[in-house]
Amino acid sequence: MVKIMLSGDLDYVDSDTMKAIMDDINEVERMLKALIKSLENKHLNP
Repeated sequence: MVKIMLSGDLDYVDSDTMKAIMDDINEVERMLKALIKSLENKHLNP
């Protein structure tokens, strides 16, 4: 993620694209956390 942020800081990526990338990263993070929580609950309640 640091490389992505750095590319935005260095203007290799425009701000609209950078916002879209960050939104996508946040969405994937949210989905992964939900998956992890779901798998943990399955393990506790077989």
